Amino acid sequence: MEKLAFLYPGQGSQRVGMGADLREADPDLFDRYLEPAESVSGLPLREYIVEGPMESLTRTDVAQPSLFSLSLALTDAAREVGLRPAFVAGHSLGEYTAAVAAGALDAGDGVRVVCERGRLMAEIQSESPGAMAAIIGLEAETLGQLCEQASEAGLVELANLNSPTQIVVSGEAAGVERLCELAIEAGAGRAVPLPVGAAFHSRLMKPVQAKLDETMSRLSWSDPEVPLVANFSGSPVADAEGVRRALVEQIASPVRWVECVRTLLGSGCTTFLELGPGRVLGGLVRQIADVEVQVASADSRAALEKFAEGYSGGSQE
Repeated sequence: MEKLAFLYPGQGSQRVGMGADLREADPDLFDRYLEPAESVSGLPLREYIVEGPMESLTRTDVAQPSLFSLSLALTDAAREVGLRPAFVAGHSLGEYTAAVAAGALDAGDGVRVVCERGRLMAEIQSESPGAMAAIIGLEAETLGQLCEQASEAGLVELANLNSPTQIVVSGEAAGVERLCELAIEAGAGRAVPLPVGAAFHSRLMKPVQAKLDETMSRLSWSDPEVPLVANFSGSPVADAEGVRRALVEQIASPVRWVECVRTLLGSGCTTFLELGPGRVLGGLVRQIADVEVQVASADSRAALEKFAEGYSGGSQE
């Protein structure tokens, strides 16, 4: 039986004007999660989404609650047209969206956690600067060995294993710079510094991890209605504590997206729906999958209705 997975994008997918069709067709749905996110964050998220500038929308404390809120609104729209996933997964920030979509965390608590996550990650960029870079053309094992060599200049680790040959590294600026040099020498096609000022998904994020762990320990968690495939392990979790632990662990651990997708494929998922702006995750699924899959992205109600018309899998009600 065909199985459907909902995928949720992370920071980097934001763009000015995202969700415009949804805002025009259903302004109440567009505002459903953005309004409380604005109240919690104290930031004019809707203004940045609609008008920009991109510089403001790219800020970590703005981008994260904005993407989270829009993706949850699209999840509600997907349910309204009868779509139900067999599994959920999200990339970095998107894993928090997936946890709420799966019913493991109340939406109100999810908004508060994501706003705090964005704030803490923005703060650490000034308190403990770091760097990240995307390496194209080397496998994880080779790149891991190069990280060990480069760490003589400064800590650098694998951060996002996005595809077999598209991997992001993270760490201290000197270490990342040295790693980029070594990667090119080892035959990488490209080594591209990313426009971030912190070492996300590395050990340097331990202070943020500790604070979020404390926050999340006070929340009420439920067993998810469908399994969530965890970034830090690449394995499905189906209980409340497993989801909470996954969201804590991923802060200072690599996003093992290749393993996540392979787990979904191995569990029978052949259809993947990315709920949010952009098509990054769908593209990565195509790179990773060794079987025929159906991949779609939706950032509007019209796109979801079109997808639902053509979808006949067993997870649809």
